[in-house]
This record gives sequence, C-alpha cells and structure tokens, in this order.
Amino acid sequence: MIRVVIVDDERLFAELMRVALRGAEGITVEAVVHDLKSAIAALNQHRPDVVLCDYHLPDGTGADLARAVRNSLPDTSVLVLTADPSAATLNDVARSGAVGHMTKERGFAEVVESVRAAASGEILFAPSELQRLLLESAAHKKIIEPLTARELEVLRLLASGTSTTAAAESLGISTATLRAHVQAVLRKLGAHSRLEAVAEAARLGLVTLESWTRERQAPPRGGNGPVERS
Repeated sequence: MIRVVIVDDERLFAELMRVALRGAEGITVEAVVHDLKSAIAALNQHRPDVVLCDYHLPDGTGADLARAVRNSLPDTSVLVLTADPSAATLNDVARSGAVGHMTKERGFAEVVESVRAAASGEILFAPSELQRLLLESAAHKKIIEPLTARELEVLRLLASGTSTTAAAESLGISTATLRAHVQAVLRKLGAHSRLEAVAEAARLGLVTLESWTRERQAPPRGGNGPVERS
C-alpha cells in the first residue's frame, strides 16, 4: 500500500486529489493539510511513501518541504504540483530533492500513475528540464571523489529512468543498500537530488541521456480528464 500525504492550501483542489487517490487501488491517503507547518507535523506522524505538495504554500514552498524531507525522511518521495511552472520554480524544485513535478492540469489517471512512479523511486522530470539543468551545471566545474564501480552502475540505472525497486533487483541488492549507494553518489557529485546527480554525471561524460529522453518523450497514457481548478 502506497501511503500519501496531500499538501495544498486550495482546499477544493486538495479534496479532488484525495478523492482521486483514494479511488486508486493500492493507494491510501493518510492526511490532507494546507500549509508547510502542518505538512511537517503530518509527515513526522505518518511517514508516508509519497507527498503530493503544491509549490506555493502560505508559509513556504513545496521545495522547502522537499528539502526538509530529504534531511529527515529520505525514504519519502516529494512530488510537487505547480500551477505556473516558471523556469525559476522548476529549477528550485529540481534542486530541492523532490523526485519531480506536475502541473495541476494533468488528468487524474496521470496523477495516480505519477504517485506510483514516485513511490518506486523514479525521477519525474522532462528531458527539457534535465537539459537545462545540465547547461547550468556546465558553469560549475566540480572536482569529484572517484565513484566505485557499483556506484557507477547505480548512477547509470538512475540515468536510464529505472526505479529504485527495479534498480535494486537488477543489481541483486536490497533497496536500502541501493539508497545508500545513491546517497554516496550525490555526495561525490556535489548534488542535492538525483536529477542534479544525473545532470552532473552527463556533463562529466559518465552517463548518456538517450534512454532518459526516449522514455520521457513517449506519449502520455490515457486519463480521466483534467483536474479542474476552481
């Protein structure tokens, strides 16, 4: 069962998300809250698998929450919702440790699918966003500590879009061990998130982005119509 906490100050939209997710098999909504302070309390209480969080909150942002989660609940994935995904917003989300973002106009089925992907450890950013982050990282030449052979394997699986569970199975290790390798990769590459790590590794020539781009340019699967905002 995938346990989800919803964070959005638009109460009608939060309720629509709750109804959509509660109707999906294998997903349960543990709490619905409307600000950053309440979100942190709910996360400490429920320790969910996924947080579905609006970017703009009365007392902070979804990126702020992702940074807090990264430090205290590393096994919780934050998926940020954006109403107006400007370059500055997407850059903030990408560097926060969130696994991805979605616009609020996406369909219910796509939201459910993205929550499942986030729970399995997938990185949910479009190729264009990764390429922009890659260009920005080119201005920051880093001296990195050499990666081990296993860490390179993990990094290349991340760059291919492989989920945490699938990557662990492929390498014949536990998900806990794989997450430890991911944290070592982030530290050595000076990255704050998996997305940053993949971008920096691509700049250094450690990975290629062909499979990433091909996977994320596939046409979206069917949905139940747009999630309307009031």
